[in-house]
Amino acid sequence: PEQHPEDSATVVQGPSLLTSTGVHRPSPSLFQLPGLRSLPMWTAPSPPSGEGVKSRRRIAYNDPFVSDVVQRLESNFSSIKAEYLDAVLGINSGFDDNEEDDQKRRKNPLEPDYDVNQKGGEHASDALHTGSWDWHSYLLQGEFNSKFASRCPKTASTVNELNKDGALFGTPFGFCFFSTLMGQSTIKPHTGPMNLRLRVHLPLIVPTTDGKNNGNERPKCGIRVGSKIHEWKEGEALVLDDSYEHEVWNDTNEPRVLLLVDIWHPDVSIIERERIGHMFEYAREKGWIGR
Repeated sequence: PEQHPEDSATVVQGPSLLTSTGVHRPSPSLFQLPGLRSLPMWTAPSPPSGEGVKSRRRIAYNDPFVSDVVQRLESNFSSIKAEYLDAVLGINSGFDDNEEDDQKRRKNPLEPDYDVNQKGGEHASDALHTGSWDWHSYLLQGEFNSKFASRCPKTASTVNELNKDGALFGTPFGFCFFSTLMGQSTIKPHTGPMNLRLRVHLPLIVPTTDGKNNGNERPKCGIRVGSKIHEWKEGEALVLDDSYEHEVWNDTNEPRVLLLVDIWHPDVSIIERERIGHMFEYAREKGWIGR
């Protein structure tokens, strides 16, 4: 029989589970590493600031790893948003190009590159969304997209620095992409495949809303992770654990756009990251995961 590699996982038959208590807990669909700190949301909305005073972001556990990632992304918000407008929508947002370059850009936008309707992908066997949801990926299932990098160099550089410093979740389950959820669209409740990563949202375009959604408690555009409901604020990163059940909705008539970046859970040690990477690469070579 074939010898399993040293870096392999053990499949454990667990006990019966209570599934209808209404209590939200991490429930990844594929792989779980015990002992990691667990919260649905790792960021809290910044409190109102005084005039001319910037409020300090609140990061769970004051974790320095997560805080550093948030600071890096937020500090590059303006450049990342400008590159999205330029590369995807063909809108010149301050680039020093001539009219001919503008026309070329509008005729050759980045195209969506991930079929969210495909079966067998990360997001289970059925279409996960209703309406329109587009991905423009720099990191797709652990592989970098050079075309994205050429059109969005500042965004790519920011993500590359995270990768260089070991923060980027660069496994076959690692993603970084512009996520565009059009108006009157939803992403159904689901859980991510593992608890090894945290998912960062950097909101670039957030629809204007006028209160709650037809008298409901939830806003017109938002995300629920576990029992926590959150609205996005442009330029303010949101960090979540997607191994909790989560869903997204945009009941406005405007698009919601964000840069999504997967990072390692800070409690996964360096040696564990290396061995997990080996394990997933072996599984991809065998054709068990990946495209």
